[in-house]
Amino acid sequence: MRKKWMLRIQCLVLVLGMLLAGQALAAPEGATVWGYTEGLAQCELNGKWGFVDAQKKVVVPLQYDSVVSFSLGLAAVNLNGKLGVIRQDGTYLIQPEYGTLLNLDCGLYVVQKGNRWGVASILAFPDGKGGTTNLLYDLVYDSATITEQGGTRVLTLTKDGMATKIPVFDLPRILVEKGVPSARFSLTRDKLPDFSDVSPRDWFAVWVDIAYNVGLTSGVGGNRYAPHQTLTVAEVLKLAATMESRYKDDSFHTSSSTGPYWYSGAVNYCQATGIIQSDTFTQQDYLRPATRREIAQIFAATSQAKNMRNINDLARIKASVPDVKAGDPGADAIYSLYAKGVLTGVDNKLTFHPQGTVTRAEAAAIVSRMVRAEQRLSLWNPYNSSAFAV
Repeated sequence: MRKKWMLRIQCLVLVLGMLLAGQALAAPEGATVWGYTEGLAQCELNGKWGFVDAQKKVVVPLQYDSVVSFSLGLAAVNLNGKLGVIRQDGTYLIQPEYGTLLNLDCGLYVVQKGNRWGVASILAFPDGKGGTTNLLYDLVYDSATITEQGGTRVLTLTKDGMATKIPVFDLPRILVEKGVPSARFSLTRDKLPDFSDVSPRDWFAVWVDIAYNVGLTSGVGGNRYAPHQTLTVAEVLKLAATMESRYKDDSFHTSSSTGPYWYSGAVNYCQATGIIQSDTFTQQDYLRPATRREIAQIFAATSQAKNMRNINDLARIKASVPDVKAGDPGADAIYSLYAKGVLTGVDNKLTFHPQGTVTRAEAAAIVSRMVRAEQRLSLWNPYNSSAFAV
């Protein structure tokens, strides 16, 4: 028995050491790998479940009693009979402490603990008392049900015989009023693309799903996304203008573009809001590939980026990014997006390649992290995957 426990401890030490070194472990011998969604597959061994990437490297440890496949970068998990929600690196967004967990919409879940019911958010928000909470509706209800009423999904919360009914379509407004991060870019349950050139095994599948789901990207026609196509300056400005407009809740993103070119409205809007200046680009620039430095400068100038908090140490970033130095063109913008968890670099050394270009797949990753707070990344997380390198 003692030898058995010593072996287990040695294995745990080995796993921890490899994780801290940024090395992913191969799926254990005898493990079963199931179908892929959003770049990851369920993996099971001896009744314990986790997730592996396309190279069958373990990215979420095989420790759960059961798991649900990822959708929009989220997966429900069962740990010792309690349910929670993780993102793709295994970080908990909802701790595994509930007996029931039902996907509602907008990053919200109906939850049950004991005989009490409520609604939990994957993102914490101000509780009105100087702290934060993940509970949109506290665990004080006798029941919570989701039904169809006249073609509308309705959440019904019942307490002491009194029913509170909330139309699901009203949740985005409620989240905005509560100050929930990313509320203006709400996730819509089951709204997923089916592009012929995006495989469930692709590292960028999750980012394409999220960017499409929140209405920032779409296909290029013919049921194609063109993930490897290079992003132009005009396309970057259209993305920036749409994010700015949605964040400010004005009308640009719902109005028709005016001007001689399809991108004229976006250019004018970005100039009017100070994202770019009138002389930042010439007319000849708009249809050429945008450089990574230009993309960082544009996105960092949006209100969305300016109001995001840093989750990575700025001084450490300045000392770590090998090909960007203080005083370089766009350095402050580049550093700020690293600090906010939007950029991670093209390799595990945080290399940026300021003169390089960005593909539509990479752009989906960047804008997904811009607008969805739960997808922003801690750079020195022990888990390091090419799925996060942009």
